[in-house]
Order: sequence, then structure tokens, then C-alpha cells
Amino acid sequence: MKPLTTPPYSRPRLAVVVRRAATQPLSLGVVAGSLVLAAGLDSWPLGVLGGLAYAALVAYDTFSPSFWQKVYAPSPAPVYKLPGVDGISDPGTRKAVASIAAAKSELARVIDETAPDVMANVSGALASLSVLDGQVAGLVSRAEDIARHLAKVDPKALKAESVQLGERAAATTDAEAKASFLEAKAARDDELRGLGELRQAKDRVDAALLRYVAVLAGVPTRIVHMRALDAQALDQVSGGLNAEIEAIADELKTSEEIMKSLGEVSP
Repeated sequence: MKPLTTPPYSRPRLAVVVRRAATQPLSLGVVAGSLVLAAGLDSWPLGVLGGLAYAALVAYDTFSPSFWQKVYAPSPAPVYKLPGVDGISDPGTRKAVASIAAAKSELARVIDETAPDVMANVSGALASLSVLDGQVAGLVSRAEDIARHLAKVDPKALKAESVQLGERAAATTDAEAKASFLEAKAARDDELRGLGELRQAKDRVDAALLRYVAVLAGVPTRIVHMRALDAQALDQVSGGLNAEIEAIADELKTSEEIMKSLGEVSP
């Protein structure tokens, strides 16, 4: 086990572990059962023994490396599943999801019609595409989240309000009122900048999704083409496909990191 002072166990605290150990179902069950039994039999020594057993269980967990690992283990990453088009409101994202579904359906048909020796040359590429499914679904979810938020906000109204607040700040002779107007204007300007960043991020995600669609939709044609090639040509075509999938994987990862840096947008 890694030392507790290194990630993912950065800056562990004993109090956190003790609190978790003290609330474990087994420990609580032991002390509760002993107290009920002691009260029923009118035997305080039995209650004391139950308390000692509870303390022993808490101490055991507190000084157990495996329990520290459990307490400080990182939360599992969310697992995304590509939604159906009916659940997507943004037209661009909905079109991308529909295209992905259509491309996968066509790919499945071509695979069924292709000999195993040809499929062996693209098995690695297809496995890599399958790994990207979670990233694609995650980007779809985030893109839809941003699209819903942008649809509810009127940038022109925010800009007009910012200008009005600036004018009122310039017109007033009261220092306190001027400061308040300027603070309100700064808040509106910050919101406008944030909206601009969200729109840019959405454009990047849209571009990454369309690039993924283009690669995915082209795979069936690649496979059909490979049916007529010799062994050497097969290697060249499959190698090119692998390189293309690696490139789109990098694009998806970059887009995902951009979206994470912005954080989730509240509906």
C-alpha cells in the first residue's frame, strides 16, 4: 500500500478516520445490541462489555491501513451512457448523437458481413473506439448542460444592464452609490465573460463530437475496402485507422479537460 502521505491520501486526518470507524454498522450494531441486552437482563457488566467491544472495533478500524485506504480512496469517476436523441434539446448535439447511433448501426452490419481474418486487422482499432464511448457520452452530457444554460440567458440584456449601471455610476455624486453601481456592473461584466467562455467551450466540444462522428462513420467503408486488399495493404490501412483513432482520442480528452475546468453548469 502507498504511504498515507502521498496521493490519493494527501493530508489524511485521524479525526476523519475515527469518525468513520465510530459509525461503521458493525460497531454500532455491537454496542446497540449489548445495551439492549443489558437493559433487558438488568446487567450493567454486560453493557460495559458491549462498550469495550465497541471501543475495540473502533480502535481496530482506526489503526488498520486498509480502513484508511477505504476512507481516503478517491471517488469513482462518473460513468456516462450516451443518451437517446429524444432527451437532447440542443440541435447540434442531437444531430451528433443521431449520427453516432447511425454510424454504429452501419458498423455492426459491416462487421457481421466481414470475414474473421479481415476483422483481426481492425480488432484493436474497434476496441479503442469502444473505450472512447464513455468520453463521448460525458461530452454530450456536458454540452447539453451548457446549451440549456445558454438558452436561458440573454447576453444583450446583460450588456445593456452593464452599460446602464456604468452610466448611473458616472451620473451620481454619491460615493457610496457610485461604488455600488460599479460593483454591480463588474458582476454583470464577469457573467458576460463567463458566457463567452462557455460558448467557446461548446464550440470546441461540438467540433470534437463531429470529428468523432466522421471517424466512426468512415470505419465501415475502411473495412469494406480492406476486404479486397492483400496482407501488406491490410497492415497499412489498419495502421492508418489506429493513428486516426489515437488523434480523435486526444481531441476528446482535451475537450473533456476544458469542460471540467469550467465546471458543471447548474440547470
